[in-house]
Amino acid sequence: APKKSRRHLPVAASSSGEIDVATITPILSLFRAPTDNDGFKLMPDMTEQHGIGGHAYRHWLDSGLDTLDPSDPTALEALGVEHDHTTEVHADGSVLHRHRVVVPDGLADLGRIGTQFELPGAFDRMRWHGRGPAENYPDRRRGSMIEIWEAGIADQPYLVPQEFGLRTDCRWLELMRSDTGETMRIDVIAPVALHVSATHFTDDDLHRAAHQTDLRPGTRLVVKIDVAHRGIGTASCGPDVLPRYEIPTGRHDWSYLLSRR
Repeated sequence: APKKSRRHLPVAASSSGEIDVATITPILSLFRAPTDNDGFKLMPDMTEQHGIGGHAYRHWLDSGLDTLDPSDPTALEALGVEHDHTTEVHADGSVLHRHRVVVPDGLADLGRIGTQFELPGAFDRMRWHGRGPAENYPDRRRGSMIEIWEAGIADQPYLVPQEFGLRTDCRWLELMRSDTGETMRIDVIAPVALHVSATHFTDDDLHRAAHQTDLRPGTRLVVKIDVAHRGIGTASCGPDVLPRYEIPTGRHDWSYLLSRR
């Protein structure tokens, strides 16, 4: 079972209590809380012993992705991962973030490639231009239409906690506070669309919990922006994802603008 707990990211805020986007420092994200189709986290040897289940989770564990601190350049260098992150502050206070990641061949088939940061938990609603209204993934999205959607922040829907809540092909995302009306916006710059999620749990929270009752929603909102995300597949009882839904190695570039409304 998972053992090591990761530290939480700093929650961005100004002295007035409103978000200052200049204080948001996204960190690289290469790991997702495993789904049962990635591999059985409560029975990690099931695949080797009985030949059933997915192989992705075992690969992530063997690579140390579940305990990786991606904000540590030394740790990334040890994995052979290159990450270049630049920012550009605009006159209106918005901040443009550009990322370039190069993944070595030895890390093929990651769970995700993206960035994450945290906001105060008082941000309780989201509006986005992308696929919805329910969660959807690269290989599970044909029934999800591209529209402008709005919803509250969803709780963990699975009895065994695992990855959830992704919305694919998003052009922008707004996170809102019902009590004050404050809005933090993410505009996708490149490529045309990215995959986003906003939940009350980190990947580590979901990974370490054996049952839904082990989870305690925190006082922060975890926001993720992915340029690539592995498909879900059906490996717990059928075939794994098709090759086109695995994340390729090599170079990945993405950029987005953070602003307040």
